[in-house]
Amino acid sequence: MFEQPRRRQRQSEKRVSTTIRFAILGGAALLTAALSAMLWAQTQPTDPGVRGIAWCVGCVNGVGTCSSGLHGLNNCFQTGLTYNEKESESAAVSQFTTAAVVGCQTSGSNVAGCGLGPRFNSNSCSSCHQQPVLGGSSPQSNPLFQVYKSDGSDQFNNKMPSFEATDGPVLIPRLPTSDGGTGLVQQLFTIAGTSFPDCTIQQPNFSAETGLVYRQPLPLYGDGYVDFIENSDILNNLNSNLTLKTSLGVIGMANIGDDGSVTRMGWKAQWRATLPAVGSEEQVEEGITNEQFPTEIDQTSGCDVNAMPEDPTNYVYQGSSMTPWLFLADAERDAIFVRFLSTPVPSTASTQNGGVGPGPGCPNQSDNGQSCVNGAADFSSIHCDLCHTISYTTPPGSIPSQGHTQLNLYSDLLLHHMGNCLADNITQGLAQGDMFRTPPLWNIGQRIWFMHDGRTSNILQAILDHSDQFCTGGSGSGPYENSEADAVINNFENLTPSSQQDLLNFLRSL
Repeated sequence: MFEQPRRRQRQSEKRVSTTIRFAILGGAALLTAALSAMLWAQTQPTDPGVRGIAWCVGCVNGVGTCSSGLHGLNNCFQTGLTYNEKESESAAVSQFTTAAVVGCQTSGSNVAGCGLGPRFNSNSCSSCHQQPVLGGSSPQSNPLFQVYKSDGSDQFNNKMPSFEATDGPVLIPRLPTSDGGTGLVQQLFTIAGTSFPDCTIQQPNFSAETGLVYRQPLPLYGDGYVDFIENSDILNNLNSNLTLKTSLGVIGMANIGDDGSVTRMGWKAQWRATLPAVGSEEQVEEGITNEQFPTEIDQTSGCDVNAMPEDPTNYVYQGSSMTPWLFLADAERDAIFVRFLSTPVPSTASTQNGGVGPGPGCPNQSDNGQSCVNGAADFSSIHCDLCHTISYTTPPGSIPSQGHTQLNLYSDLLLHHMGNCLADNITQGLAQGDMFRTPPLWNIGQRIWFMHDGRTSNILQAILDHSDQFCTGGSGSGPYENSEADAVINNFENLTPSSQQDLLNFLRSL
């Protein structure tokens, strides 16, 4: 149940008083008022649902079936790759889907995924990144329920935390320093169990902790392009339209790395590029040490069952027929998978599935996609595009297909204050406890869960959650300023219900 906007409340209150007055005059007038109220209620905007699941199942959805050995239109990888680049696709898919086990080989040929734990959240990249296909966001069925008890050969003594649901998003907890924690990820599970009796570390007692905040997985599509958007383009965009931004309270700032570059990956723009992000996720989410992060997070004696780093460069393959792919560490090969992923594109109507195509794949196909065209105009007119910048263009790329490409990612890649309700009280780099990077909206139509903590699957509520006035379900708190999105959400509220529906349809077509 959503909190009713004030404008709708005034309309509702007016109808109630009118109904009472008409009731005094007679039953016919009361019936007329009741019918009017029913018609009014039917015009309220609703989320059309996940594209490919709730509607437009037969649409061309941008990111297609990502299968080993497939090339071309139905592949998840970008078009325009060279022959040698395309030849790595099957191996990249295999690597991304490899489920890690705890024990590594002693020969040094560790290319099958090993080193899981001592603390971990899941056992593969694909486990959490699979909606709608490999590389995406959290799926409808929570994959953690398939991995928390065993890696396929070793057994663990884990219990599933109560905040994970079988039909909910993957949620990774942190405990802010304001609540006595470190602010870092708290891994859900351990390898302690029948296979490793000397490892006696305990799974966190999450039920005893208050103040936990959560993150859900972000989709990875197009990140290989986002890697090398120029710093100057991001900063020039930050400093554009300042008069309008100031009038709406939209400020924004860049998160800056040690080398002065604009960091732009992750919920708080904490990473600069794909490779360090993958290396960090391999260690934090799977507990696998690598050449970027070569020591265990938990170094309890008895739990260090492998030589470190567990994911090294595989020198044993130097000069063999399997060079160079297997010479690379797993983290580097996972980064290649991400780097080659295609950018999401809006849906296209399908005449085979009830659409009237050709044209935009839009929830309202009765008007040949005009609803989504109108919604795109509304998106700009109420100034969503001040943060969700529609596009950037890449410079020349060493992977030629990625150079001189217009990226319609709908994000400025900057940090913004989002107010008390969305605050998670976690600082990362320059990002304060109520700041988040503007998440790209490409592929938003195929996502199931919204906001950093997956608090809603309704895109209308996700829009309202940008505002202090209508935000619900927040777990963060603090003396933060108002959300920078307040004025824009007020603009959304001032749209007619029909225009609001157009905007929802447009977002679900992306």
